[in-house]
Amino acid sequence: MAYIGQNLDRFSNVEKLDAITPATATGAGPYNLTKGSVAFTPSSADTMVVSIDGVIQYGNFSVNGSTITFDAALSDSNTCDFIYHMGTGLLSTPVDGSVSTGQLADGGITPIKFSTSGISAGNVIKVNDAGTAWELGAASSAEIYGFSKDSNGDLIVTTTNQGQDDISSATYATFDDVLFSASGFTFSIVNGELIATI
Repeated sequence: MAYIGQNLDRFSNVEKLDAITPATATGAGPYNLTKGSVAFTPSSADTMVVSIDGVIQYGNFSVNGSTITFDAALSDSNTCDFIYHMGTGLLSTPVDGSVSTGQLADGGITPIKFSTSGISAGNVIKVNDAGTAWELGAASSAEIYGFSKDSNGDLIVTTTNQGQDDISSATYATFDDVLFSASGFTFSIVNGELIATI
């Protein structure tokens, strides 16, 4: 049965590059890698196979961008027979919704892969109010709540106001009690009881 597309023997994506011209003046390199006289950047040295004077070279050279450098110097008398780039094989794009947690390697997603679009300093990833999705939110800053009483016995709560205010050591020493917590607490007294709301 006929089919449309590449033959199976082309799925490996092997690419033949232009042969380099070894030179005593250039020695080990670097030599420019080209394909059809256009600069070519291989995926890595491990994907390259080079033949010099009929001897396959593999693992005894490095690539940097679109150049190759050998471990030993070449000379005018050497001949480069061929250079092959072995490619990465058949590549296809997964269908939307076809990649699930099972296909992702443990630790495969790192912070460098996260988009920084629309975020600002101090943002955190949090669950939305409906509890149905993740969203960006403001991180709570560390807060100090100092409790003391005035001359009438009324409660006084002094805070660092989410980092905007400082509490001196002298003021700190007057506190009857101190709470270290996230910002956003509101204190009130109801029926003689202290109520903390966040």
